[in-house]
Amino acid sequence: RKIHLFDVDYDGGYKESDSTVRGDRLVVVPNTPIGTLGVTTCYDIRFPHMYSALRDRGCDVLLAPSAFMPTTGLAHWHVLMRARAIETQCYFVAAAQAGKHNLPSGDALSGRVRESFGHSLVVGPFGNVLTDLGTEVPALDVIDIDLDEIQQVRAKMPIQQHRHTAMHIFDQARETEK
Repeated sequence: RKIHLFDVDYDGGYKESDSTVRGDRLVVVPNTPIGTLGVTTCYDIRFPHMYSALRDRGCDVLLAPSAFMPTTGLAHWHVLMRARAIETQCYFVAAAQAGKHNLPSGDALSGRVRESFGHSLVVGPFGNVLTDLGTEVPALDVIDIDLDEIQQVRAKMPIQQHRHTAMHIFDQARETEK
């Protein structure tokens, strides 16, 4: 389940905490044919520490099914996907709901029509967009996940090693602030 609930006031507002229970753990699916998967949902994308933690747990591919609102999607969608892929040096796969749709029954705003930004994306471990399915529905694309590419990117720029080397500095700063 998603860890970060979407309680915002854009595009008519939405308060996910009215109908959804927050998740309480990271989800990792090891040893798939395309590597180890980290599973997240939508609004989680805005929290980079979550993706660093998934990378620490050996993830190669990060998944984030989403339904971004038009305003936040236009402003943030592509940059957030690319940033998470670059920061973790993982493939980032985000299936995104597109167009107008009704909110699910049982939702506090049930019956209200909502619009989602769309643009399902696959981003490579160097931040390159491999596919963007836009807003036309239905849409489908097939992308090869190259585990060797992940290792090549990580070998040329060992971000994970550099991050771990500096962690004590951040821990000390937090302690000093207390």
